[in-house]
Amino acid sequence: MFIYIATPLTLLLFFAAKKLHSIKPAALLNPVLVTIFSLISILLLLEIPFSDYQQGSSIITVLLEPAIVALAVPLYLQLKVIKAQLKLILLSCLLAVCIAFSCAFFIMPLLGADSITAASFAGQSVTTPIAMEISKNLNGIVSLTAAMVIFAGIIGASIGLPFLKLCRVKNKQAIGVAIGCASHALGTAKVLEDNEESGAFSSIALILCAVLSALIMPALYNWLIL
Repeated sequence: MFIYIATPLTLLLFFAAKKLHSIKPAALLNPVLVTIFSLISILLLLEIPFSDYQQGSSIITVLLEPAIVALAVPLYLQLKVIKAQLKLILLSCLLAVCIAFSCAFFIMPLLGADSITAASFAGQSVTTPIAMEISKNLNGIVSLTAAMVIFAGIIGASIGLPFLKLCRVKNKQAIGVAIGCASHALGTAKVLEDNEESGAFSSIALILCAVLSALIMPALYNWLIL
């Protein structure tokens, strides 16, 4: 029975969360965060297997792909501006990937994490499918990686813009690159609501970080374990 109402319930909760966020725009009331916790609570309270929800909401998973592709629209509209700053964007993304790798394999072990857990965190700032493949290549825990990707996206979408404002970052292009590097699609979608130029730069940063992570992280990992 739940299979048939999974998608309508998810949409209902999401739009209700958006309405709540529009009334009280607090970081902890981020629509994605509220929807996820609401769904988890319902599944636990009613003892519904996650597999039933997954089967019933499969259409949402399918629609994620064209939704990601749609992020390229503002990128195309800002193409001339992006071309002029491409070298700086590429350098920023390269640094972001190296910092993510360093945090995972040099800082996390100091906090007591083993190599498997560290590998699971390495790709948390890129889109889920690529992060999961990176995790596999680095011998990480794929499910943990997926959870951390969602967490990174929610954090970026919730407090990314207020944090950058607190740091007095006002350049729209810099804001976009920062969010795209750190919070992938969820952060990019949030930035698009604020400013189209920032959204375009966030989109290109998202793409470049994903490509660079897939190319560089396995090579760095192989070098590290030699």
